[in-house]
Amino acid sequence: MTLLQENSNSVSFRAQSRDLSVSILQTLKYSDHFDFPLTKEEIYLRLIGAQSTHIQLTHTLNQMIKKSQIKKTGIYYHLSGRKSLIAHRLVRTKLSIGTLARAKLLTSHLSLFPFILAIYLTGSLAMSNSEGDSDIDLMIVTKDHRLWTTRFILTIYTEFMGLRRHPHAKRSAGKLCLNLYLTPASYTLPIHKQSLYTAYELIQAVPLYDPHNTHAQLLAANPWIHSYLPNAPSGPGPVGHNNLPTGPGPIGLTIERICYHLQLLYMRKKITRELITPDAAFFHPHDPGVKALRGLSLKGLPARSLAKEGIPGCKPSRARQQAKGESSIEPDV
Repeated sequence: MTLLQENSNSVSFRAQSRDLSVSILQTLKYSDHFDFPLTKEEIYLRLIGAQSTHIQLTHTLNQMIKKSQIKKTGIYYHLSGRKSLIAHRLVRTKLSIGTLARAKLLTSHLSLFPFILAIYLTGSLAMSNSEGDSDIDLMIVTKDHRLWTTRFILTIYTEFMGLRRHPHAKRSAGKLCLNLYLTPASYTLPIHKQSLYTAYELIQAVPLYDPHNTHAQLLAANPWIHSYLPNAPSGPGPVGHNNLPTGPGPIGLTIERICYHLQLLYMRKKITRELITPDAAFFHPHDPGVKALRGLSLKGLPARSLAKEGIPGCKPSRARQQAKGESSIEPDV
């Protein structure tokens, strides 16, 4: 290798490091908005808009620490002056243990109902970053043409058992919030749902019940995730649904249509910005990302460089949520 080639490679590596440092800083600022410091592996998987190897990431992190662009405390990386977040994260990890155990227990009960293909834990609890009085956010995957029949059954069951969280409830600790339903037909999310927020939601969701490996199918059906998070795990490639249980017969389809239209009629006056279709139900009326990006722009991170939505799995503190009026719970229907 000639001296000119060595110099060229050196310049190229420095340019890569500069680009990578910008992405690292964006990633840390993003998580900082939610009071959540990151480990090196978490930075790698959540790296916004840049692909890197572990070696490149380690080198760039070390350079950024030397330049005092970021700080490292123990195994966690964070912004300057944010060392206190380490203690907050460790406390929340401990507080999440009991609620996680409850989530697994309740999931084992819900999984006994027919038509359910998978149950995922989402939200802050999926990251072991919840407060002791948090609710339990679950995503339900049902068989095709069974979503609204399943939701009808689960709503009655959770209501009867006192497990269902209601909007504006004073006490929600350990309550179930079934705020997202999908079927194999809706694995590929619509374009207006393809954002940084949803990309994080998909890679961070924890399968509590998934005998059909729907998580791999979800990732494979949404390759756009890598336009936001290039280092995120991939699915196994195009996956068919031949291994899934067969759909309903004429009677089952009729029951499904009745359940869909009855629930839609009941919800009609309460629906704001929720996405409701025969194959999907997104009960997130408030856009958490708009407020998140406003906060990020105040920290020097241009909102246009990110998606229009915020990061899941790292919820702001309860006080911050109340101050912002945020809500992502299932409507009271």
